[in-house]
Amino acid sequence: MEEKQENQTVARKDGERQKKETPGWMKVLLRILASLFTALLVAIAVVLVLNRDQLNLDLVKRYLTYQDLERTEEGQGVEFDLSSETDNTYAALSDSLIVCNANHIWVYSDGGTAYVDMEASLAQPVVQTAGSYALVYDAGGGELYLFSGRMLVWEYETSGDYGLISARVNDQGWIAVAEQATGYKAAVTVYDASQNKIVTENISSSFVMDAVVSPDNSQVALLTIGQDGLDFVSTLTLYSCSDGSETASAQVSNAVVLDLSWDDDGIWLQEENGVRRLDGNCQELGSWSESSYSLQSYSLQDGYAVEYFSYYRSGALGEIVVLDDQGAVSGTLEIEDEVLSVTAAGRYIAVLTGSGLTIYTSDLEEYASETDMTGMLQALARSDGTAILIGSGSAHVFLP
Repeated sequence: MEEKQENQTVARKDGERQKKETPGWMKVLLRILASLFTALLVAIAVVLVLNRDQLNLDLVKRYLTYQDLERTEEGQGVEFDLSSETDNTYAALSDSLIVCNANHIWVYSDGGTAYVDMEASLAQPVVQTAGSYALVYDAGGGELYLFSGRMLVWEYETSGDYGLISARVNDQGWIAVAEQATGYKAAVTVYDASQNKIVTENISSSFVMDAVVSPDNSQVALLTIGQDGLDFVSTLTLYSCSDGSETASAQVSNAVVLDLSWDDDGIWLQEENGVRRLDGNCQELGSWSESSYSLQSYSLQDGYAVEYFSYYRSGALGEIVVLDDQGAVSGTLEIEDEVLSVTAAGRYIAVLTGSGLTIYTSDLEEYASETDMTGMLQALARSDGTAILIGSGSAHVFLP
């Protein structure tokens, strides 16, 4: 019995010794892998240092999205030709560019391929984008077109001689169409993402200026204007999309409302001298106004608003003001140059001046810049930090 136990002990020790002894080739392989891992860590550290001001998920997204885009020696997208009509209207849509005028609509890829090239009759073309959707319609006319990505997915035309007042699509593809109607000041119809009619609100007491569906598709907001004695009063009214019942309302006195937007945290009302922020029950959260200077451009984004007021009506010299999701000023930036365009998308603000292009984050921190902008007339910010630069008869993608 003792001999058997001794043999088992010896066998166990031999097995443990064999496990501890690593073959030579394995040792070499482990050293190589360790060296490669160290080199990888060093490379990652270098990238982090060199790109510490720009490194975020958008940097990765841009790398994946634009790796096949044809570029110049400077690393920017190559220019492609556009219609050089002076009445062109432009809008950025994810990785595409929409161009339209009185007679035509185009949807271009970033490389200049025209995925849509169609005739249209648009006396006063309006383009509105949200997420991967875009609406093009004729204000006062009868034609409306819905695009998803680079495809035309829906066409709508009003009946008779009645014209479109406004049309808006949200990120989910739900649409609010306001149009003239028999016996009413206007009719506002909500369509779902499959273009099925959900509800119609007929308005007879005041004039409808705008309408938009809530981010969760449960309500529709109508902006109307009426008279209180000698004064004009704007009113925002919310209706349920399920049964058409009124859910909330608020009056905005002594202010001309230019635009309306609804995001996850509330509603923006763009006025001629500033901006007002309401919650989902039409209760005012905050407001800001500047009556001394001239409003040149604005952008109502998810969670913040951008206002550009110039000291002169020409648009040169002024101040950019950013408001947070409560309607309070979160940052200002003085511009001492000729301003060509100020646009925003996602968390980025693109400012094109006579001296060049600067991309800021929504907290007005500089993200990227380029001084050689010869011939550029407009910069359209996109949510991944890029911008579409529009010249006279051409366009290209700016890549930070």
